[in-house]
Amino acid sequence: MLPFSQFMSQSLYGENGYYTDSSKVSKAGDFYTSVSVSKFFGGAIASYILSLLESNALSLPLRIVEIGADKGYLLGDIALFLDALGEVLPQCEFIIIEPLSTLAQAQKAYLGGLKFSCVLDFKIVESFEALPQSKDSSLFIISNELFDSFPCDVLDSGKMLCVSQDSKWCGIWQDLNAKNLSTLLPRQSLEILDKLKCNPLEFRGVLPQWQDFICNLSRFAKAHKNSHFVSFDYGRENLSQTQNPNAKYYNPLHTSPRFYKSHQVLSLKDFLEQDGDFHTLYQNADITYDVDFTLLDSLLCENGFQKIFCDTQAKVLIEKMQILELLQTFSQQCGYNTYLKEIHKLKTLLHTLGEGFLGICYTFSKQSLKTRKI
Repeated sequence: MLPFSQFMSQSLYGENGYYTDSSKVSKAGDFYTSVSVSKFFGGAIASYILSLLESNALSLPLRIVEIGADKGYLLGDIALFLDALGEVLPQCEFIIIEPLSTLAQAQKAYLGGLKFSCVLDFKIVESFEALPQSKDSSLFIISNELFDSFPCDVLDSGKMLCVSQDSKWCGIWQDLNAKNLSTLLPRQSLEILDKLKCNPLEFRGVLPQWQDFICNLSRFAKAHKNSHFVSFDYGRENLSQTQNPNAKYYNPLHTSPRFYKSHQVLSLKDFLEQDGDFHTLYQNADITYDVDFTLLDSLLCENGFQKIFCDTQAKVLIEKMQILELLQTFSQQCGYNTYLKEIHKLKTLLHTLGEGFLGICYTFSKQSLKTRKI
């Protein structure tokens, strides 16, 4: 019997796991992302990087790192737009953190086929630790739909969801008590409960395993001259309080986790009520959940990051990253018909995805980290 977090980890990231097949993420696959909707998503991020350089919030040389890059389209789009918009490309280093070898091969093949005004060498490494320190370089880290894909545990008022591996893989609610809590719940889930100052026997919802990643992210950012981290994902601030204001951390099971297959979504609640067989989902469906940005903010700030903004994807792209001005600039070169097609894509980016997704930006503060440790 596996904790749900272990089932999710093996299903998504294990040998032949769901994310090892890059064809799953597309309009023809099980779901699509902002990256696959429009190249101007990456273009807007490139425009924002240039604005940070112009304001001296970042400086050259600059490392641009993507985490969770799928096929590498986003980082490629950022590089292409930086090449078109400015003259900074020769002083930029482009890096993908990718632990899955099949995706690393797909990224290498795609990025190797792009043409630029100068020679670019895209580095693809398995982890932060594989990169040398670069204290003279600034750092810009980007991710899209990253935090919703970390394994999570699911609790419901003193019960923990597990998955049996008998002839049928059933969902089983394992009773928790003071004696078995530390044995059954993984370390990171226990740490989240402690962070929330919540009674584990009363908690209802998901416990995302973000802490180790954020600690590594912090150490990586600390090794640079200055750093910015931008991420987009679906979810809300104060997610745990939206259904019941009297319960500090209440996150009903019908909102998350959920499963995506062929652009169809099935909630965990419905799947369990249908007595579903988890083996039918194993390595065959995306498993995800809404990101609680308030919890995420707390963990990032605890590790030395300071928030610059958190807003809807639409507002971030329009107001912070000037995506409409960017499209107007390129409309003079691409022709009217192409312009109309891109406008249609932007409607999906800004309306269909724009309100359900949030964009966040943080800068790393070594002083803040020192203060918190004291």
